[in-house]
Amino acid sequence: HTEYQPSPEQIEKDRFVFFGLVRCKPWMAIPAGILIQFCYGSVYAWSIFNAPINKAVAGDPTHGSAEITFYIALGVLGVTAAIFGPWIETNHPRKSGIIGLVVFYSGHLTSALAVYVRMISLLYFGYGLVAGIGLGIGYVSTIDAVSKWWPRARGTAAGCAVMGFGGGSLAFSAINKWLIDNTNLSLAFLILGSLNFVIMLVSIQFICPPPPGHNPDGIPVLDSSECQQYMKSSAVGTHDVEKPVQNPRVMRTLAAERPTLHVTLGEALQSRDYWLLYAAFLANIVFCLVIISNLPRIIHEIFGMGRRVPREPPLPAYIAVSIEGGFNMLGRVVVGLLSDVVGRKTTFLLILAIQIVVISFVPVAIHADSFWGFLALVWTATLCYGGGFGMIPAFVSDMFGINNTSSCHGILLTAWSIASVTGGLIFTGVLNHFLSHGGHAW
Repeated sequence: HTEYQPSPEQIEKDRFVFFGLVRCKPWMAIPAGILIQFCYGSVYAWSIFNAPINKAVAGDPTHGSAEITFYIALGVLGVTAAIFGPWIETNHPRKSGIIGLVVFYSGHLTSALAVYVRMISLLYFGYGLVAGIGLGIGYVSTIDAVSKWWPRARGTAAGCAVMGFGGGSLAFSAINKWLIDNTNLSLAFLILGSLNFVIMLVSIQFICPPPPGHNPDGIPVLDSSECQQYMKSSAVGTHDVEKPVQNPRVMRTLAAERPTLHVTLGEALQSRDYWLLYAAFLANIVFCLVIISNLPRIIHEIFGMGRRVPREPPLPAYIAVSIEGGFNMLGRVVVGLLSDVVGRKTTFLLILAIQIVVISFVPVAIHADSFWGFLALVWTATLCYGGGFGMIPAFVSDMFGINNTSSCHGILLTAWSIASVTGGLIFTGVLNHFLSHGGHAW
């Protein structure tokens, strides 16, 4: 089992937060988690840096080099989360959280140096690798620490925490643009990293794990034999609580009140359900991930001044990115809440179906030269994209036990890496080829 087992002294110490000055309350974890994820979510506003960095390094704002940094960062995030997931699960969330934010800040400092000396490889190392490692550690440790306080509303709690990640895109799109317009690129990274560091360092002081056996709502707990029946009777997320065993402790519960499972990490990873969930999560994120990192460029080349007949787009790209961040943020809370009510599988199938419809209509909107239609489709898909991230921690907790949340969640995030590195790089390469051969819009 991968499970944090604090000493009696640590349990007593965790009754207080913020350097032992404030008595810990469960609700404190949510605003603290939102602020921490808000800072980590600044990575989603990376696209604002693409054109200025490309111009500074290569002399061409559409060169396409800076975009790769985003894919490296998210690729490293997923791999780091998978590697460190078991370690995060067995250690205090404040410890892993501080390590994550310090490494994330180091990535910003290295990035500031990289743009100062105009070395794109150093930028890949600084923001892509170093900041990506900090993201992987900090992202998982914060979300899972928050969701464990609310066993009856895991989807809502995790959704609220990761809402901050989507909110980071909303706010930092404007912040990054202001920094670029009023300072230089190197100073922008220095200020951005320092701002994030201070906010996260204060917020992490309010993060602590719930005491052992924390179960205020009396959610049923299954023993090992019941777990086996429960797992065997389930498809991906289809834990019909009344089916596994005819046990009055397990019957007549809401979707959010599913029994708590205790299985080993090895049993979880050998489950067919886990890898089906992995495939579904990958399908949920791949489209929006490549759009998020390229939206300003798409608007410029297809609907703006990069067209064959240039024109100003009806909405500035940085505002479109900010609004996209708002939908990303909204989806994480709404979908997490919905999954607590109607169930994880039903909710996940719904958002996947919506995304399939959206993707099929995106080429139609582009060929019709419908700027607002294109944005409406992208924003709808982004809401579903954020929703997947909002409910996935609760999904794995329901399926494989609260003691495996960080480990299973971390490995699932390698789907984020695959979507970032393969989908993102392929999309950028295809777009570069398309535009370099005169494939401009109307």
